[in-house]
Amino acid sequence: MKFSLPAIFLRFALLAAVGTTGLLSTSCTKDAPEVVDYSERDQGIITQYLYGKGITTAQKQPSGLHFLPVVTNPNAKKITVGSTVSVLYTAHLLDAAGTVFDASSRRNNVPITFVVGAGRLIPGFEEGISLMHIGDKAELLLPSALAYGNSTANGAIPANSPLRFEVEVVDYTVVDDNLIQKYIADSTITGAQKKSSGLYYVPVVTNTAGVQATTGKTVDVRYTGKFMDGRVFDKSTTAPFTFVLGTGKVIPGWDEGIALMRKGEKAKLLIPSALAYGPNGAGAAIPPNTVIRFDVELVDVR
Repeated sequence: MKFSLPAIFLRFALLAAVGTTGLLSTSCTKDAPEVVDYSERDQGIITQYLYGKGITTAQKQPSGLHFLPVVTNPNAKKITVGSTVSVLYTAHLLDAAGTVFDASSRRNNVPITFVVGAGRLIPGFEEGISLMHIGDKAELLLPSALAYGNSTANGAIPANSPLRFEVEVVDYTVVDDNLIQKYIADSTITGAQKKSSGLYYVPVVTNTAGVQATTGKTVDVRYTGKFMDGRVFDKSTTAPFTFVLGTGKVIPGWDEGIALMRKGEKAKLLIPSALAYGPNGAGAAIPPNTVIRFDVELVDVR
């Protein structure tokens, strides 16, 4: 079954593509509208904003982006092109009211996750994040050419608007754990056991007389794989899935979780993305850095 990326990711991706296409079109035809350079006007708006707020620490980049560090963790991992990052953000127009047109808070504070430099988001957002470390907070002041250009974003943003983003680069392992804990609380699950790896193991049916699953043994497992919102992305058919435990034939969260079970037991495995499909995801079915859960039954151990 094919699933789409989160709506906010797709919206950013779409607008990035639209904006970039318009900005890179330098040729014109007889019927083409005149291309207007708003860079000087935008820089004036940004400068006036900084002056009005008494801000003197903004760092202007050659692109025209103004980067304003808020919290800096110089000893943390530096973001580079190719890094997979998770970012919380609030997006404002640079109008007198500071109008918010989008925010992570509108989506249960689930961060947007993307690969820096892949061109999936608007240029100023990607450039600004590339100047940060894990745990940093900053403000990004984008001229319109680095934002949505002459696109109106379906009416949400006036054409040729400079923008301001409040951003925080978060450690997605912390994000994963928060998501799992929220799921446990919302589902009123008791007895969840957090392992040092970050895996959560929830016993459902126990069988102390059953044969323990250990590394090197062949196990038969019935399972249903779900996203944290309950959507099913995979499940065993009439026959259970068979593999040799501890040989890397399955995702790490499975090798670890099944090794906690005995024949005849059932459990839930709540698996952080690092123990699942990591930053690469699984094709079109599972996006990068996705927390997943499995309902599993250990049918046989031999």
